[in-house]
Amino acid sequence: MKNTISLLLCFFSVSAFSASVKITSFTQVRINETFNNPLAELCGLVESPSQAQTFITVIVDAGSRRPATYNTIAGADGKFCLPVITYRGIADVGIMGEKKTLRAELK
Repeated sequence: MKNTISLLLCFFSVSAFSASVKITSFTQVRINETFNNPLAELCGLVESPSQAQTFITVIVDAGSRRPATYNTIAGADGKFCLPVITYRGIADVGIMGEKKTLRAELK
């Protein structure tokens, strides 16, 4: 019984300090006013990174027939930026290996 309680306490204390993702910008790149360009730039910040490099997974247009998956690495400062192609203007961002994601929408 003591082992089970100790194991549960360790699990919850580790997960309480896990890193989380914050989206700083998700903007569409405009070439001119008449051309509808699907290129966008997604930037974010990993808060409380647990290691020097954190792997980020981005799923663009999730829920559509053809979602795209992008992977990038956040540096030691936790910042990351990457160009993506989006037709619906949504992206789900999360830390690789974790189920928790954050939804971003084009502004």
